[in-house]
Amino acid sequence: MKTLLVLEDEPPVLKLLWHMLKQHNVMEATTAEQALRVFGENHHRIDLLVADVTLPASSGIQVALALRARTRDLPVILTSGYPVMDWSPRDSADLERLGSKAVAILQKPFAAQELLSAIGRLTGEPQTAIARTA
Repeated sequence: MKTLLVLEDEPPVLKLLWHMLKQHNVMEATTAEQALRVFGENHHRIDLLVADVTLPASSGIQVALALRARTRDLPVILTSGYPVMDWSPRDSADLERLGSKAVAILQKPFAAQELLSAIGRLTGEPQTAIARTA
């Protein structure tokens, strides 16, 4: 079981992500500051970051850069409702600084299997969707 830090500022989306990822140990954050605090409180023991690109006072990419200052090869999944070509110049520049190693970008909305496949690619552990119960 991987420990994932999920950074998402929209409560309904955060709840959906938690449901998609319930086979993992999921730590939630709704702000950049909270994500950094959770990361520190967990002694930097995060296996993967799932972060929304657009946040009210920051960006998921800036958080990823900060976490990678402590955990160099931390895998990162960035989520956005916008295609990369429509990101702000700052987010585009930060993405370039983050690099392409161990980074996946998912455009919202995405299926659970897309997210799980990205986690599998980045962590080297195959992921399977949990069967839904009626």
